Amino acid sequence: MTDSEERPFRFETRIPLRHTDSFGGTPFVHGGVLLALTEIALDTYDREAGIPSHREVLRFQTQTEVRYLAPLRWDDAAIVRLRATPVAPGRLAFECEVAAASSGRVVARLTHRYAYVNASTGRAEVPHDWPAILAAIAAYEGIAIALEVEAPGEARAERSERSS
Repeated sequence: MTDSEERPFRFETRIPLRHTDSFGGTPFVHGGVLLALTEIALDTYDREAGIPSHREVLRFQTQTEVRYLAPLRWDDAAIVRLRATPVAPGRLAFECEVAAASSGRVVARLTHRYAYVNASTGRAEVPHDWPAILAAIAAYEGIAIALEVEAPGEARAERSERSS
């Protein structure tokens, strides 16, 4: 995972589960459902944090790392926690934690990496409002992000913890 693991999760949501989420007749949620739960939670994170939505330049998942720690029963609910970290112009990482609502026990830790991609060309592209995206994440997460211009129209994100 990344160095921001020391930073607390500011976002948390509870997601109900159902029997169709189970794996092969067992009482446990399929691992793929845990991935989907983090994607569902990400939509709510975006709204809460005020991250601008796009139609032309979309955020696409480029990589996911998962560490399964314990099974989650389908008759429980999932608590999904997220935190965002800008990693480069037009690229974000979201660290996720999925826990059982009944016990609070963490059942999986995930890191998703995303790139913004132009929907017409299929190529990576920094959104025109990248500074607004960074500002929304900084305000929501309580971190400082400095922008350095690298090339015309591009900026590099540097993150540091905000001192309280």
